[in-house]
Amino acid sequence: MASRLERLFSLLENGSSPLTRKAAAVQLGEVQKLHPHELQNLLSKLRRYLYHSNWDTRIAAGQAVEAIISNVPEWKPNGVLIKKECDNTEVHDTALAGRMKFSEFDIDKVMKNGSNLLACESINVDVFENTDMDPQEHLARQREMLNKHLGLNFSSFIGLDTNYLSVEDFELGQKP
Repeated sequence: MASRLERLFSLLENGSSPLTRKAAAVQLGEVQKLHPHELQNLLSKLRRYLYHSNWDTRIAAGQAVEAIISNVPEWKPNGVLIKKECDNTEVHDTALAGRMKFSEFDIDKVMKNGSNLLACESINVDVFENTDMDPQEHLARQREMLNKHLGLNFSSFIGLDTNYLSVEDFELGQKP
């Protein structure tokens, strides 16, 4: 099979006419149909032809990608059943009180009111160590600076608590 494959790639690159190159591209699609497990290898070999200096070779490589992709079977994953832990009952945990919930998250509001995340000097977001500061106070200061940096400081004016991150969110080995 390797010799046939190499000849098809050679025809893709050096074919005498666009029709010959197109036929080689279609044949590469047939190779994909016969050997579906070799998709990544086929596409990686084809990649160099997409950047070839000859325009006709690049066109043929594009046609080959089209032929290969058209012969990739559609992926139909099995549905995963999600077990609900609690049936519409609110969890009354004092640690979660006032924090954001994913069900209440509104991306349109964030896009409208939030600031862009752009590069900045690290000095702007670094918190200088203050040895006489309580760890809880230090954490609150870091949250305040992070919210300000992300453009979430408007929430304090409307009474929304954005302190939705906790130490448990960063623990390794935690199961979701």
